[in-house]
Amino acid sequence: MVVARLLAVPAVLAVLAGGLVLGSVAPAAACSCVSNDPVELAEHADFAFVGVLTSQRSDDDVVAHLFTVVDVLAGDVRRGQDVVTPNAGEASCGVEWATGTTMVVLGRLDERGRVASDLCSGSVPVGAAAYDATVQALGDPRDPLPGRSMVALDPTDAQEVLWAAALVGVVGALGMVVVRRLTRRAD
Repeated sequence: MVVARLLAVPAVLAVLAGGLVLGSVAPAAACSCVSNDPVELAEHADFAFVGVLTSQRSDDDVVAHLFTVVDVLAGDVRRGQDVVTPNAGEASCGVEWATGTTMVVLGRLDERGRVASDLCSGSVPVGAAAYDATVQALGDPRDPLPGRSMVALDPTDAQEVLWAAALVGVVGALGMVVVRRLTRRAD
């Protein structure tokens, strides 16, 4: 009887622990933004501009959006400005903007020195409820810098493939030298 009670305590604790784990399951929110206040987001942006999205290109990690910039509201922005965003969509806070859309883009400098934006940055298209408040919070516009920023995508480029091919070639050549020497010794 005492043994049964002693065994019952761990069993009850295991059931309760399992209930806590199963009972606390909720939809995952991979992208969680601290603020959605357009004025606050505008104040924290390193880069802000009004532009038209003209093209998009992507790799496994990011989408590079090319904007034709109309007005600069913060930071050093070029007439043709690339802005990167995560490529995995909303799960990683990535944005999906339609080509031809005019919008105010809010961004920051990422770890690779690129202008970056995401769902939490506060970028909004013309006509959105927060558009006017965002633009007003940023102050007077100025002209963009001439030229275009160009974001390099996918660091696994042709140069790395060439290095790998060269390494395979060197190893193959060394293998052939060893085989020839072994063949000569056997004769």
